[in-house]
Amino acid sequence: EWLGGSGGGWQDCGGIWPGIKLISGVPASATDPEFHVSRGRLLPVHHVFGEDEISRSARNALQDSVVLVHGGMTQNVGPMLEMVTERYLLRSKREWAGRLEALKLLDEVVSCLKRGDMKGLGRATTRNFRGPIQTILPWATNLYTETLIERVEEKFGDDFWGFCMFGGMSGGGMGFIFDPARKSEAQSALGQLMKDVKEHLHTALPFAMDPVVYDFQINDTGTIAELLASERSLSEEQGCAPDSAGKGASPVVDRGGATDTLKILLEEHGFDQAAHDGLREDVISGRVSLQSNRLPSTSRIDDVISTDVVDCTAGSKDLSRESSKVGEAAIAGGEIAVVTLAAGAASRWTGGAGTCKALNPFAALGGRHRTFLEVHLAKSRKTGLSLGGEIPHVFTTSYLTHGPISRFLDEVASYNYEGPLFLSPGRTVGLRMIPTVRDLKFAWEELPEQQLDPQQQKLRDSVRSGMIDWARATGEAQDYTDNLPAQCLYPMGHFYEVPNLLLNGTLRALLQERPQLKTLLVHNVDTLGAFVDPAILGTHLKSGRGITLEVISRQLADRGGGLARVDGKVRLVEGLAMPASHSEYGLSYFNSMTSWVDIDQYLSLLGLDRDSVLANDQKQMQEAIRTLVKRMPTYLTLKEVKRQAENGSPGVFPVAQVEHLWGDLTALPDSNCGYFLVDRQRGRQLKSPAELDEWVSQSAAHLEGLCAWS
Repeated sequence: EWLGGSGGGWQDCGGIWPGIKLISGVPASATDPEFHVSRGRLLPVHHVFGEDEISRSARNALQDSVVLVHGGMTQNVGPMLEMVTERYLLRSKREWAGRLEALKLLDEVVSCLKRGDMKGLGRATTRNFRGPIQTILPWATNLYTETLIERVEEKFGDDFWGFCMFGGMSGGGMGFIFDPARKSEAQSALGQLMKDVKEHLHTALPFAMDPVVYDFQINDTGTIAELLASERSLSEEQGCAPDSAGKGASPVVDRGGATDTLKILLEEHGFDQAAHDGLREDVISGRVSLQSNRLPSTSRIDDVISTDVVDCTAGSKDLSRESSKVGEAAIAGGEIAVVTLAAGAASRWTGGAGTCKALNPFAALGGRHRTFLEVHLAKSRKTGLSLGGEIPHVFTTSYLTHGPISRFLDEVASYNYEGPLFLSPGRTVGLRMIPTVRDLKFAWEELPEQQLDPQQQKLRDSVRSGMIDWARATGEAQDYTDNLPAQCLYPMGHFYEVPNLLLNGTLRALLQERPQLKTLLVHNVDTLGAFVDPAILGTHLKSGRGITLEVISRQLADRGGGLARVDGKVRLVEGLAMPASHSEYGLSYFNSMTSWVDIDQYLSLLGLDRDSVLANDQKQMQEAIRTLVKRMPTYLTLKEVKRQAENGSPGVFPVAQVEHLWGDLTALPDSNCGYFLVDRQRGRQLKSPAELDEWVSQSAAHLEGLCAWS
């Protein structure tokens, strides 16, 4: 399973063998296909314990003590298995010591089973979970599991004998070991407890189902099959009655009311019909297309020179004591607010699960698991406390994340954050379109593809021909509405996060509370090292720039454009806009998406001022934003969405959507942009769990030093 990419492990084949078994890896021998290819044989050895080794009374004791559960979580353990394998192959000292300790604990577990000592078994499995497992892989545990264990300990005290993790990561298959006298009570309590904790964390962690408490017995027969004979036909068994035309009946998907719901959602979230109609015309004409995303092939893209950026890395001469004093005074005087972009739904983080990344308790810091939200508030708290000023903090949200974040902050009392705290709900949403044939063909021609055999190539060509026919028949660039409403909407890009502050009244509320407010620090929720650094803030204020954007030194894994000179003009270039994909590897600096924004200069760019914001003239602000957008690049992208067909089978269809991106403000001469080079610990983004291992070793301790927990 592991080699096949499913993320499973060979321990799963243990279900084939009966009873209690010890599964052991063995070296490959001359008769094995792995011989001379792998030191180990893929299929392990299964030793089934007889009753002369583990008695019937010991087996009964095991059944009477263990409460077997599935916590409902589903996680891709593939990246975790890669981490484990890497440490094994490299013989990493700490992890290797943990592996040796685990082998000793295995002997202890077997000894306890043979003696029927369930209390000792609980101690051993708990030590294994707390020690070797988390030494080898800290991500084996999570906030859900830790909360369950903590609450079980509180309720059952000394009658709770231990915890056992049965999956590749905790949160799925787990065992809780109790004094048999309290097992029945524990089964009932765990069912409700898991449900309550899941309800609190269901938008923060990936749950596939409701938690389950099992009644179980040791399987003494293994996996078996029995052939049952029947005189009834298959069609009778399935109950498929023919219709009047002699064909099998097909279920019909009822989409009644979906259009009305979509219309309501569009109105609620600020859909701009006039702008949408203009975009449709641009897509039909080809002014906006996959090909137009790119800068002209004649564009000259050069790396920047040293004077194009200000060095704000640790120890730099550009970070003067005078700048620090300017920044400290601004913080103490209430002139700065932090805006954290938290509108994303963690698609990369959880593999598409319907969660909210801002709420994900991604790592243990300061002795407990912390969410992205808590980390950012803890940084603002520490900076404010150290300089005698409470920093206003804003989390921008979207139709995907506003409700979950709002409820979660209420449940945790906003982590007792002392300063002003705002949520800025999205007020800009897009409606997807049917792609044009032109863009479909361009995407397929540009897409690097594996050479297929003739039959597979025919199938692929047939599917694509069908997609072209569908696009023509449905209407190129027409609204995509034949799906669930959530599949028809989309966020229109992070450019709109700051304009949303105007449209939803958040900036007005900030200025009413803090009339002296001058600067916004805007950053992504996964840019964990970003905080209000007094020296960098002071450097920005002294520069007089309208927007100062932070960049980091590029590494090989950094993809998505960077800082460049385009025909001599310094600006950020998105990966979508690169004339050739390899061009970005010639750029020294990567965009961290962290920006210092001068409020008055930004409003001036829109043709507005503070009085306009305080007057809250929505029509004026909407028109100002629309005018600015017309001056910026518009990107078209194709996304695949699932759709349930009328016969009940799922299908995947390409749809088109257009986006505007924050970094493209740097292409406007009157935006008055500057650029700071910052340390990688400050600017790197944590995009997927596969990056956690490196992040912990390089950045976790640094981040803890920036935080003050409540």
